[in-house]
Amino acid sequence: MTLIADLVSLHQVDSQARALRTRLDSAEHFLAIQERQRVQLGGRLEELKSQARQHQATAANHEAESGSVKARIETLRTQLNTSTNPKQYAAVLNELKLLQNKRDEIDNLTIAQLLKVDEVKAKLTEVDRQLAERTTVRDGGKAELNTCRSEVGTRLSELDRERSIAAQRIPKHDLETFTRAADLYEGEAMAELVAVDARRREYVCGACNMELPPEKYAALVSNPNVAVTCTSCHRILFLAEVSSIVS
Repeated sequence: MTLIADLVSLHQVDSQARALRTRLDSAEHFLAIQERQRVQLGGRLEELKSQARQHQATAANHEAESGSVKARIETLRTQLNTSTNPKQYAAVLNELKLLQNKRDEIDNLTIAQLLKVDEVKAKLTEVDRQLAERTTVRDGGKAELNTCRSEVGTRLSELDRERSIAAQRIPKHDLETFTRAADLYEGEAMAELVAVDARRREYVCGACNMELPPEKYAALVSNPNVAVTCTSCHRILFLAEVSSIVS
């Protein structure tokens, strides 16, 4: 076969292999994203649990302190009721007022911490829901990846072998040109040279639809063993009859 025919054969195999690999890569990428988000949510969940424990511990400390203050208040009240010394009575009364204010402050702090516990628990419930949802999506992505590997794996291996064989027939320089275009255009390394008006010698690239000089057509017809590229997109050009012969 001619170089152009060999390139068309390579293109047919290469584009199929790339399409299957893209499907497999997409499934793997989707699963990786879901797993990363699930791990992030798990970390957030643990962070909120730690916050809840801290607020609960702080509230418990405030309650314990409040209990001590209340016990001291009861003791002072007893002293106040039994005091006969005016100076002692005034001192006990003053301390009692100070402790009552302190108790109120501590109780307010306790309430504030308990409210924070409730807020964190509400966030925990929401993150836990999101984690369960993300886990379900992750499991679905894992199942899809396994299915994709099962369906694609064997065929992809076959195509890779066929591509390797087809590539061996292509000169190094032309293969590099083909590979650059294939990488740039997601496997679409070749384009048909389309005759818009053969009598007027008007031609365009079938991929980018840019006008081509008549010399491109002449070069393809005169020497099918030379790779001719589009002046705009740099895909390798071929004529429709070559593609039909290869197919």
